Parts: sequence; structure tokens; C-alpha cells
Amino acid sequence: MEQMPFSVFAAKYCETQQSTPDKLLDILRSQLAQHQCDGWFMGEAALMDSSWFGSRVIVPYGPNNTFKTIPDHPFSPRGLASDTSVVIGFLPADEIRTHLGEHDAVKFESKERES
Repeated sequence: MEQMPFSVFAAKYCETQQSTPDKLLDILRSQLAQHQCDGWFMGEAALMDSSWFGSRVIVPYGPNNTFKTIPDHPFSPRGLASDTSVVIGFLPADEIRTHLGEHDAVKFESKERES
């Protein structure tokens, strides 16, 4: 499992989704404010005999989230045996903060302190 810069993380995710890096950045920005996560990890469905095989998901992790840390074992993002996934990389929340404008970064920092 490797830490990825946003550009690599977004490219890897968008390969299998109908999304763009800009749309993903907007979603992660929103999740950062809402979930106060430490970052996100990307899982890829690993069961070759499943229709989910190769699909990718992004999941927030941190003290206020379902996943407190990045799993070091297979997990099921949808609770199904058929979508058993493995972590293929992670993105720390600070990496998203660097993509925010100075004004947005200050706004999000103050929201995090208020909570």
C-alpha cells in the first residue's frame, strides 16, 4: 500500500469511474469538512469471479469514521462477500488541503476547530 499524491490517486480512481479529477477533488473537499477524516484509502475489488472485480472505491478513515485506520487486510465496502477489496493506496487529508485555495483552507481549518 502506498501513499499517493492527489494527481495519481485521482487518475487511478477515474480510470474505472465516470468522473474527473476536478469532480473528485470537490467530493473529497466536501467529505473533509463533513467527516473530519485523516485521509482516504482506495480499495479495489479482488475476487476474479465477481462482477465487482476491478471496481474501485474511496473510503474516508480517521477517528470519527467507520475505518479508524487503513485496513491491512481485505475488507468489503458494501458488506458483500462478492466485493471483497484490498487497499491499493491512500491519500492523506493534508494532500487535499494543498489543493485548496488559501481562503478555502482557512475556512475549513476554522470549521474543524469548531467541531
